[in-house]
Amino acid sequence: MPGVSVRSPVYDRHLGPAPFMTRPAPSGSPAPAPTDLGNGYAVAVVGTGPRGISILERLGARLLGKRPARPLTIYAIDADEVGSGRVWRSGQPRWLSMNNRCGEVTMFSGPADDGAWRPGAGPTFAQWWQRVDARFPGPDAYAPRSLYGRYLRFVLDVVETNLPPDVRLVRVPGLVSGIEERAGRFELRVGDRLIACDQVAVCSGHPREQPERPALAGRTPPERPQRRAPSRAFDGTGRLGVLPGSVIGVRGLGLTFHDVVAMLTVGRGGRFVGHGRDCVYVPSGDEPDLIVAGSRSALPIPTRGAAQRPFDFRFAPRLFTSERIARLRAAGPLDFRADVMPWLEAEVNIAFWKRRLAPDSFAALEGQLASFPYDDPEVLPRLRQAASDLGCDEALALEDLAHPFRGRDFAGQGEFRGELGRLLASDVDEAMRGEVDGALKAAMEVIRDVRPTVRAAVDFGGLTAASHKDFVECVGPMLAFLSTGPSAVRSCQLIALMRCGLLEVLGPQARFTAHDDGFVGHSPLVADYSVFCSDVVDARIRQPDIDKDAGPLVKKQRDAGAWRPHVCAGDPAFRTGGIDVTTAPYHPIAADGSVERRMYVLGIPTESTRWFMQVGIGRPGPWGEFFRDADTIARAALGEVELTGLPAEDGAPLGARDMDYCFGPQDPDGASPF
Repeated sequence: MPGVSVRSPVYDRHLGPAPFMTRPAPSGSPAPAPTDLGNGYAVAVVGTGPRGISILERLGARLLGKRPARPLTIYAIDADEVGSGRVWRSGQPRWLSMNNRCGEVTMFSGPADDGAWRPGAGPTFAQWWQRVDARFPGPDAYAPRSLYGRYLRFVLDVVETNLPPDVRLVRVPGLVSGIEERAGRFELRVGDRLIACDQVAVCSGHPREQPERPALAGRTPPERPQRRAPSRAFDGTGRLGVLPGSVIGVRGLGLTFHDVVAMLTVGRGGRFVGHGRDCVYVPSGDEPDLIVAGSRSALPIPTRGAAQRPFDFRFAPRLFTSERIARLRAAGPLDFRADVMPWLEAEVNIAFWKRRLAPDSFAALEGQLASFPYDDPEVLPRLRQAASDLGCDEALALEDLAHPFRGRDFAGQGEFRGELGRLLASDVDEAMRGEVDGALKAAMEVIRDVRPTVRAAVDFGGLTAASHKDFVECVGPMLAFLSTGPSAVRSCQLIALMRCGLLEVLGPQARFTAHDDGFVGHSPLVADYSVFCSDVVDARIRQPDIDKDAGPLVKKQRDAGAWRPHVCAGDPAFRTGGIDVTTAPYHPIAADGSVERRMYVLGIPTESTRWFMQVGIGRPGPWGEFFRDADTIARAALGEVELTGLPAEDGAPLGARDMDYCFGPQDPDGASPF
C-alpha cells in the first residue's frame, strides 16, 4: 500500500522495547484529486491533529470487514503536516513537551488484542513508545510533543493499512481556503486544486493568524516599523530571534510560558542538573540576560500531582453528578457561580477532606451527603460546617487558589519574590505527595475528572448570557488554570531559574508599556520596581473568535453566512466567538439558522459553544467524550454509504490481517526524536 511499510512477521509486539524502525517519508504530493467522483463517494477530514485523527480512526474501525457498494475515498488534509497537524508536528524541538503522561494517552478507540493492530484495537501512546525506543522512560513520562506527532502519524498508517477493498486514503498537504457547494457536493479549495467530496469534517485547531493590531500610540510606522504591537505571539516553532544580553518580557504564566522559557534556556544550549527543588541551571551564555514574566494573577500555572492512579481510572463523583446537573439545567439557563459552582467546590472539598480527616470522621461526613437536596444553594457552607465539626477547619476556595495575591500589595520586588518563591516551593511539595495521597492535588484532579459534567452545564446555551460571558472570560480559564498544570520537573526548573537570577516574575496585574525602543514591565501593586525589556513575547493562547479569525477558511465561511458565532439566548449582543453547531454530530448552523447536515465542525473552532475543546487526547478504558464525538461524526459521514460484508456495525475486531506492525515516517528533517 502506498506510503505504508508492512512487515510480516516482525516480532511479538507484547515483548519489551524493540529497536526503532523507520521507512522513508512518502515522496511527492498526492495525486491530483478529481473534481468529478463519478459513482464514487468521498469524505474529507480537514485538520489531522488528534481530533481529525480520531475521526479517521473511527472511520477505519467502522469500515473493518466491510465493502462499500461504490468506491470510497477518504481525504486527510492538513496545512502543516498530514497526520500530526501543527501543534504536534514531528519536526519541532524535543524540549517542547506534552502536558499529559504518556500512559494516559491513546488514539485507538479500543485496546490492543491478540489480533493485528488496527482501528479500534491498537497500542496506547506509552505502548507504542516502548516499542520504538529502547530508552523508554516509563508510562509516567511526559513525552516530547514531536514524538506524539509521530504516534499520530503511526495511527493514520494503521488506518490506511486496514482499509477494505474499494476504499482509499489520500493525504493532502495544504491549506483549505474555501468550501463551496456545487452540484450536490462540496468543493474544497486546497492551494490551486479543487477536491470534491460528499461529507466534510472540519477540525482545524487553533486560529492560524493573529489579527493585526494598530501601531503603538505616538509611534508612526517609519519611526518604529518593527513594533506594531505591544508583544509578538509565540509561534511554537523554536525560533525566537532573541540576542544574548537582551531582556525579554513574557506575557502570561500558563503552559505556553513554560514553552517560551524552555526555548530561551535549554533551547539555547543551557541545561538543568540535579533533581527536584535542588536542581540548578547551567547556562550556555546564549540566553538573554533576564526573562521577565507577568500576568494578572502573578502565579505560574500550578503543578500536577505525581502519578498514583491507574491510567484508565474513572472518577465517581458524590455530589457533582451529571444527573444533578441535568435536573438543574432542566429548569432553564443556569448561573454558573450561583447554581453550579457550589456543587463543584463541594466535590473538590470532599476529595480534600478525605485526606485531611480521620477515616471514621470522613465516613461520617460521607453519610451526610445523601441528605442534600439536588438544588440546595447552601451545600458548601453546610459541608464546611460538617467538616469542621469532625475535626478539619480547612476548606478550599477555587478563586483563592487561582489568585493567591488578590487584595495585596508589596513594598518591593524582593518581598514579592520571596512570597512567590515560598508559594512555588509549597506547590511542588504538594505535587510530590501525589494525585491520590496529597490532599491539594487530589482535589485539583477532581476538576479534570468532572470536565464532562461542567460541559453538561455550560455547552449549547446552558448558562444565562451574563453567566456565559463570565464563564468564558473568568470561570472557565480559572478551572483550566488550576487543573492543567505542568509536571513537577517543569516547576522545579522555574524555581531554579528564579534562584539563579535568570527569571523574574512581576507582581499582580503586570503590565508591559511601550517605552523608547522597548517596553517597561512593572506591577502597580509592587513598589519601586520596573524593568526595561527589549522585546515582549505573548505566551497567552488566543481564544477562537469567528468574528476576528483571519484564516481564509473561517473568513470565507463567515462572510458567506455558512457559519455563525454562537449567541447566548437573552443577549444577542454577546457573541461567544465559537462556531455555532448543533449537538452531536456537530453540524454548523448558518447565519439564517439553517443546518448543513453533511458538514461537521469539531474541537477548538467551537470553543465557547462547547467548553475546553483544547483537550486533544483519548484516554485508555471506557469511551469518554473524545471518542464518542469522533464516532458520532464517523457514523454520520458513512450513513449514506451502503456497506456490505460482515455486519460489525460498531467496528468490532475481526481478527488478524496480513500486517503485524507498521511505523510512521521519519521526521521531515530526518532527525531522530530521541
